[in-house]
Amino acid sequence: MQDQIILYNGPNSPFGRKTKITSLVQKINLEEKIINIYEADFLDKHNPIRKIPTLVINGLAIMDSDNICLYLDSISKKNTLFPKKNYWEIMSITSIANGLMESVLERRMESIRPDNEKSKNFINKQEIRIIRTIKWLENNWNNYDDSYLTMDQIAIACALDYTMFRFNDKWRTDSPKLNKWFSNFVEKDFMKSTLPREK
Repeated sequence: MQDQIILYNGPNSPFGRKTKITSLVQKINLEEKIINIYEADFLDKHNPIRKIPTLVINGLAIMDSDNICLYLDSISKKNTLFPKKNYWEIMSITSIANGLMESVLERRMESIRPDNEKSKNFINKQEIRIIRTIKWLENNWNNYDDSYLTMDQIAIACALDYTMFRFNDKWRTDSPKLNKWFSNFVEKDFMKSTLPREK
């Protein structure tokens, strides 16, 4: 009997996009359900934190986008996105990309709060972190190998795309090496088919 794999996802989550791309690249058949996390009471029985993405396999719930990507990669017959020779570097860079996603998300959530509730200091702090992180990637990350796809590439592309979606694209001028790589990477089918969208 084939496993029933369900990916509970959002319409524009960069973390969810990362897992969806992994399923596409690794040829894992799953059912993706786009949900409104604020109305997803049913998800509590699988994930009490009620965060997306959440992967459910025959009742087993896997939480956290990195865990989901690792699981999907582990059941695939395709080349791994986590090669052993540079596994820890890939995981560390992926964590930095995750942090960039989180900062953009937190800035966005704070910026849409009522004016009397939002913190300009908090927004400024996230913007500084966003700019600092992308600058660090420009100066320190160089895994531009187009012949072998790895998770850090996927995570960084999702993070940069989300930065443009929810903040701005100024980084493209300030980070020419990243921009050149990104411009080619986003032309891949799995990037085009998973673009973030409004609800």
